[in-house]
Amino acid sequence: RLQQWLKEGRTLFWLPIFSADNFPGIPWQLLYYAEQSSDRSCWIVKRIDDLLYIPDGITGWLLPEGDTDTDVVVGLWEGALSFCKAVDSRNGKPQTLQSARTPEPAPEEATLT
Repeated sequence: RLQQWLKEGRTLFWLPIFSADNFPGIPWQLLYYAEQSSDRSCWIVKRIDDLLYIPDGITGWLLPEGDTDTDVVVGLWEGALSFCKAVDSRNGKPQTLQSARTPEPAPEEATLT
């Protein structure tokens, strides 16, 4: 899908996932607040090489411009990009950017597979 989005000339946004996996030691309430914020930071991706500048060791949603939801997660570890899907550890169901924004905070976190 990434290749198709870029081939179509779509600008992509990488939005960090505010989770205990990405930010250990941060209280889950604060991570929940950050995840819900409409003012969250993002990195603009116009070419695949732009993904090499996202923060190392932090996963994030890859959202095409004009879309409101995505299930594509990407992280950079030691210069290598990894694409994965988010899975809710409470019920094993796949998550998307929008489904991860649950109406009530919960101390459990989604895990990546």
